[in-house]
Amino acid sequence: MQTFNITSATTTTLRNIHSNAGSVKSIRLTNTHSTTAVTVDLFLEDSSSNKFYIVKTSIPGNTSLLLTEGLSYSRNTFTLKITTTAGGLSTSVPLSVIIQ
Repeated sequence: MQTFNITSATTTTLRNIHSNAGSVKSIRLTNTHSTTAVTVDLFLEDSSSNKFYIVKTSIPGNTSLLLTEGLSYSRNTFTLKITTTAGGLSTSVPLSVIIQ
């Protein structure tokens, strides 16, 4: 299991290319802000910076999104990344990401 607390509007690498972290069975994204939504782009990126989106969505405050299908990919070809925009992200109200 891997965990991340994303505290600002940014792009975060969740798994590098050639990662030995194992296959992805689920990804849980939780917006811990009580009222403000956060916009999330979860995508795979190849070595030529081509992006292949898994999900592009807005997660309302105090809401979780659980992804369980279509998450397998070639770890030798792609990097798994997430971009966050908008929302009131901070150290006290992060976007919590759990990969299993």
